[in-house]
Amino acid sequence: MELTNEMVIELIKAGGSILTATIPSVVSFYLGRKFMDVAKLKERYKIALNDILYLLGVEELHCREHMETQDKSLRKTVRDSVRAERGLDWSGKHTPSRIAKRVDQLK
Repeated sequence: MELTNEMVIELIKAGGSILTATIPSVVSFYLGRKFMDVAKLKERYKIALNDILYLLGVEELHCREHMETQDKSLRKTVRDSVRAERGLDWSGKHTPSRIAKRVDQLK
């Protein structure tokens, strides 16, 4: 079978139509995935911020209990022990008020 000029032109047109439909679909697919990844990260970030708030609340209650029983909160002592024993350090960047602002910004 011999391809004529008209057949080649029609094949090129058909290929162009396929590409015209495929390219936007592929781009939409990848952009949609990226958007979903961002939404997942935001949700995980909100969960992490709430966990930090929870742990700060636990620390606060723990310090209050120490204050009632020993007249000292021992906050610095406990934080120093965590730093020494576990190699973890408190940056101080995630205070309850800062966390509340960040959670509000995520909405």
